[in-house]
Amino acid sequence: MYKLKLGNRVPLDISFYGPGLASEYNLQRKIVKGNTYKNWRLNGEFVTNPDENPERFNILETGDFVIFDFDGISVPVAAKAIFVASKHLADTSLHASLDFFLGQSKMKSLTPLDISKIINKSDIIPEHPINDLVLDDALEDFVQGGNLSLQKLLSRPPGRRILPADLKKAKETAEANGRRGEEFVNAHLASQKKLGIIRDYYWKSNENPVSVYDFSLNLPNGREVLIDVKSTGRNFHLPFHVSLGELRCMANAERYDIYRVFSMGQDYAKLRIAESVHDFASEILEIFSKLPEGISPDSVSVEPSFLIFTEEIDIYIDDIDEE
Repeated sequence: MYKLKLGNRVPLDISFYGPGLASEYNLQRKIVKGNTYKNWRLNGEFVTNPDENPERFNILETGDFVIFDFDGISVPVAAKAIFVASKHLADTSLHASLDFFLGQSKMKSLTPLDISKIINKSDIIPEHPINDLVLDDALEDFVQGGNLSLQKLLSRPPGRRILPADLKKAKETAEANGRRGEEFVNAHLASQKKLGIIRDYYWKSNENPVSVYDFSLNLPNGREVLIDVKSTGRNFHLPFHVSLGELRCMANAERYDIYRVFSMGQDYAKLRIAESVHDFASEILEIFSKLPEGISPDSVSVEPSFLIFTEEIDIYIDDIDEE
């Protein structure tokens, strides 16, 4: 963490992509935050054409775009800059889509969803570097052990690297989403208790992070239900991961439900529930039992469509007095 004084300079590792499909061009620059500045500023240094491509940036003109993606918590420490030129054939449709999205604005903050919409309204090829800005789904799945996401990341064009900062950010996001998802479920169960739908509940993983279930609850008839929370800030259909320990608990518990929390915002999320997943876990464990001695899988990736989930439930944390 940097402790800044007004006017101090901070080094910035910046990677330039484009125009078109041009690959990474890495430079070291610095940013400043003076006492009269509202924002961080790159320190006015020129970016020259790389020696191996001496005309790379010459195609850029007034009205073209550059999209910055910054990484850092208290201050920016790394950035990607993607140039989009109207006269470059690989950029033409993307330029038009960006132009339509921005309207009269000269500068705008873009969310991953915004970028996805911009991409979807253009006809750029998968190799275009802007697609790197919407790799969050693949990275989030990969850091949790997803093999399909690994294959997707490995199939990216040469010269387009995944930075250590990208993986670190994805891991931190996945961990934060996991915790936040449990907070939403805690709020939901508190509401259910007040309404008398459940008798009581206990947030097990809040006390023991390595527990093979996250919550337990008691129904009015006295039956106990164990709950595993699978969370994502993005859409419901992303795969989630179930550990071997969780599978064994699912197979042996009287009732074990999977709570899929998704589309999480600051105070709002959606929830769908797969109830009584005993048979699912037992079938997977039966397959595992046929593996050679000494071979034991750590977890499985599960497509949500493989299980039967309830309809969506909306959760608003601000509307609930959490316990």
